[in-house]
Amino acid sequence: MHRKKWIALTVVLVVFIAGITVEGASSSYAALRDHPGFSWEETVVSGSGNNKIVQLFVNGVISGTQNAASVPTMTEILSEQLRRVEEDESVKALVLRIDSPGGEVVATDEIHARLLRLKQIRHIPIVISMGSTAASGGYYLATAGDAIFANPNTLTGSLGVIFHLFNYHEAANKLGVHQYAIKSGRFKDIGSPSRPLTDPERHIFQTLVNESYNKFVDVIVNGRNLSRQRVLEIADGRVYSGEQAKRLGLIDQFGDLEEATRYALSLSGAEDAMVVRYADLPSLGKLLFTMKQHWSNPDPLGLARILERESSPRLLYQFMP
Repeated sequence: MHRKKWIALTVVLVVFIAGITVEGASSSYAALRDHPGFSWEETVVSGSGNNKIVQLFVNGVISGTQNAASVPTMTEILSEQLRRVEEDESVKALVLRIDSPGGEVVATDEIHARLLRLKQIRHIPIVISMGSTAASGGYYLATAGDAIFANPNTLTGSLGVIFHLFNYHEAANKLGVHQYAIKSGRFKDIGSPSRPLTDPERHIFQTLVNESYNKFVDVIVNGRNLSRQRVLEIADGRVYSGEQAKRLGLIDQFGDLEEATRYALSLSGAEDAMVVRYADLPSLGKLLFTMKQHWSNPDPLGLARILERESSPRLLYQFMP
């Protein structure tokens, strides 16, 4: 019995020390995140020589919104990676692999602007390789490429903007729940979920959507060398297969990541090059930080994130079936 008590005491002590260590690691990770260099390491995929072709990846929903874990956002990560490409004179071409349904309008536009900046400063070719899905904001990014490769079965298109508003006024009325807004202006509580949307409010939101849509059309016109009238005809929000997209002039060739990389090499003018990627270095601090987030998660079902997303409406370049 005495031995069991010592074991229990040892376990409690280890957990206590681990808790302190994790707190310290959390602070260290935050400091690492704020460091302009992050913790990326180049890994060679194939090839050899002094020249490089960099493969970067856009996976999942495009977002610049900080999450509860305070880890780097997609825009922060890609901006940092593109900065490294920009400053490395040995990089002769960039291949951007996109497997994304799109996402936030602002985040998408920021990454797109960063790609255009790279082309302007370095004058290196950018080749796009589409994965299973490269729709809406995913396609928006693709327009920055000098060539777009896709699979015949890739889902792309969904060229347009969507803006969701969550509304529960009917359910609230049945429950006898009422919300009163004391406001300084007529539209200060525009889009309130506790009452119906008015026609003037709908017009305001539609104007915002139309502005973002026109920007999307401009990006396609400039990136794909298509007439504005032609883009307006095909940018009705529908999703296209790779086969359909090629017929419409939205992509250039069929091929996978490897074929897109070979094409990038041919555009670069270099005879040979190393194909490299930026890998995030693992560390004890990050491991402990991740464990802390898992252990201390007060919302295992993700309900808080869902409610937060619904209560924070934003313009989206996103394919949402």
